[in-house]
Amino acid sequence: MGLSKDTEFRLDHAVTDDKIGDEIAARVEATSTPATANDAQAILALLDSSRNDAVAERLFVGLAGDKNGAAGKEMSKKINGMIAVLEAKANGDETAAVASQFTGQVAGMTTNVTIDADVAGIAGDITLVQDGSDIDALITAWNGANIGNTVTLSLGDGSQIPTANIVLAGGADGIDTDIATAQAEMGSEEMSESTRNALEHALTDKAAANEFKASYDAMVAAMQAIS
Repeated sequence: MGLSKDTEFRLDHAVTDDKIGDEIAARVEATSTPATANDAQAILALLDSSRNDAVAERLFVGLAGDKNGAAGKEMSKKINGMIAVLEAKANGDETAAVASQFTGQVAGMTTNVTIDADVAGIAGDITLVQDGSDIDALITAWNGANIGNTVTLSLGDGSQIPTANIVLAGGADGIDTDIATAQAEMGSEEMSESTRNALEHALTDKAAANEFKASYDAMVAAMQAIS
């Protein structure tokens, strides 16, 4: 969701600095949610985090007509905060996912087996329902019906015929905790009406203020949707 040339011109005029206006516009226009660390890095490559202080200062001054500069502070919290969220996604710093597993025996078996989920994550917590087939056949049937969530007999005798279900457990999804922290600090609120009013005054045009707000709100939603 890009800003029109008219809105960008009005923004540059409001913050009295073309480069900072362009930087603000580029951040507000980042309305897609990056799915991978590389996607987040690609967005960051278009932005300049060294301008965070200048962005905050120019927004404060440019919207100084509102009480105590609250509008500028509200906007800079989101417009600067999105950088930290993208950086948290881009750094790849997360707790690794854990694959589900079954080790041992159930009724009908005489020796231990180990069955592992092929893909790490909680989705691998599955049950092989006994139906009179041997373990190898149960696995083959499961894998045929669940192409994206298969399991493997890693150790043991697959010719055994269990008379109870075999339950794989212990799977865990990867967690990127610094993303959640950055998102909380940024905040998920849409632009307040008081700030939109101050923005309209600064841009001297209602349509431009509404356009900026729509892109700003979409950017906030996109950053908060990162996982």
